[in-house]
Amino acid sequence: MLDQIRDQYLEGEGKWFSLRWHYIENCILKSYMDSYKQTGKEEYYLFVKNFIDRLYDEKGSIPAIDVRYYSIDQVRPATILFDLYKKEKDPKYKQVLDLIYDQLKTYPRTKSGSFWHKENYPHQIWLDGLYMGQPFYVQYIKEFEENKNYSDTMHQFMNVRKFIFNEENRLYYHAYDESREMFWCDKTTGMSPNVWGRAVGWFVMALVDVLELLEDVQVDSEPLKLILHETLDGMLPYQHSGGMWYQVVDMGDRPGNYLESSGTLMLAYAMLKGSRLGYLAEEYADCGKSAFHGTTQRYLREENGEVLLGGICRSAGLGTNPDTGKVRDGSFKYYTENEIIVSNNGHGVAPLLMAYTEVLLSEL
Repeated sequence: MLDQIRDQYLEGEGKWFSLRWHYIENCILKSYMDSYKQTGKEEYYLFVKNFIDRLYDEKGSIPAIDVRYYSIDQVRPATILFDLYKKEKDPKYKQVLDLIYDQLKTYPRTKSGSFWHKENYPHQIWLDGLYMGQPFYVQYIKEFEENKNYSDTMHQFMNVRKFIFNEENRLYYHAYDESREMFWCDKTTGMSPNVWGRAVGWFVMALVDVLELLEDVQVDSEPLKLILHETLDGMLPYQHSGGMWYQVVDMGDRPGNYLESSGTLMLAYAMLKGSRLGYLAEEYADCGKSAFHGTTQRYLREENGEVLLGGICRSAGLGTNPDTGKVRDGSFKYYTENEIIVSNNGHGVAPLLMAYTEVLLSEL
């Protein structure tokens, strides 16, 4: 069924995802690029390339990119261009990489030095944002900058540890508001009120992907490895006996909570990859496999000839959604009742395929 969903998703445009410059589609494309590197199947690479090429206009630009608008989510899609540029040597890929990197030079920051999540979420750091921005930032410096200085990225990860980690329960919360002005934040700590599983998933995926990029460069990455350990060690006591994590991680016994696919699979990917690359001991890979198989056993099904992954939180955020006007207060009720649960959304299918590739690599 896993190979089946990977192959059927190749034809899923317009049904399960759209042709757009968006972080969800990027995660799908990354999962196929990972699959290409693992299997050598050219169809996976061509799926990625053809998708990206259709976003370009005749001038070699991507009209969907608006550098006048600062959103860390807009950075994430550019990560796939590194592999395309390396293989194709087409300057149009480098042109967009340069465009996104140049925007980071003027990107608004908190007083502590972290990128704002978006310009309409000022002074805020969200765990999601580390995955959206830092792998691109590190890879661009690594491949194209003469001065290989990664201290900014290291500092931004340490800021998350400083401002969004709860020392008492050893868990990371969803976000932090430096201004203390947002209605969802604690006025003393600035932190949002709950531990959302997918937010932690984004964070640990950012850590393992950045650590992989830093493997062969002159930088002390030990602080990131310690944060990865600490984050996972804080999460493991809340892993359900069936392998998954709840939508609101530390409230599994509260009515209305549910075992959620996307966050679980992101954690599975991070544990499997982190163990494969030597950042984590083998027992973390075992926990990752338990999470992966627990999710597929509970939520992977076949209906009318299609393979579907269920249990996916369609979307979640904080503050007033600028597109819908929905007020997102970060409460338990918000995460468990106010955002719908869907099947085959890219938030869940992309980490399913990424984790599946790691499972296959672990068996070599």
